[in-house]
Amino acid sequence: MDASVDDIIVIQEVSLGEQVRRKLQMDIISGEIPPGTILSGPALAQHLGISSSPIREALLQLAADGLLEVRRNRGFVVVTPTIEDLRNTFEVRVRLETMGLEKLVQRGLPDAAPLTAIADEIAAAVREGDVPTYMAADRTFHEQLLVAAGNPVLARTALKLRDTMRLYGIRSENGAARQAASVEEHYAMIELAVNRGSVKDAKALMTRHILEWEPLFIEALTRVHKQKSRWALT
Repeated sequence: MDASVDDIIVIQEVSLGEQVRRKLQMDIISGEIPPGTILSGPALAQHLGISSSPIREALLQLAADGLLEVRRNRGFVVVTPTIEDLRNTFEVRVRLETMGLEKLVQRGLPDAAPLTAIADEIAAAVREGDVPTYMAADRTFHEQLLVAAGNPVLARTALKLRDTMRLYGIRSENGAARQAASVEEHYAMIELAVNRGSVKDAKALMTRHILEWEPLFIEALTRVHKQKSRWALT
């Protein structure tokens, strides 16, 4: 069964708690909120000008996702991932997202317009140096690509990994260069899917697309660990 536009575009109303969760999640995985930061529900509610209920809902979900730890009488603290955690996440992501693109190439993509529009948004974000928009659009692109591959379990599992991977270093000079390089890779994925191209080429493209980020993220996370070690000694 071919993918339709309805498979790719799903419009949902998002609750206030989910909006807060997405914002905090993006700030945590990008390093905007550093590891070790303590997040207080009442303080966040006051800062955002909303009630404490959606804030607590968001914080509890982020804790369930492994991005926060609950500290009794202190609130929630941002977890510091290990280098091994990051390497393991890359390994599994490559396997899952490669499988997704391979399935989509075999299945075919009859309407490239929705994914192309997202790829255009990614390209515009890179030109403008807009990292938050790049991150959001890149996630949406991969989400819709996985959905179009036709395996909901694969899509949910792969996206869960993406949503907990720390993108430390994405705002660096090397991060900007990697963002720019990824632009054509997104268009290449669409072309392979539309033309039902080589599965071997699809595997190589997605593997490169993901793993080119690995040394950049590991270098940035290593710096975070070194800084924490210095703080512990002072």
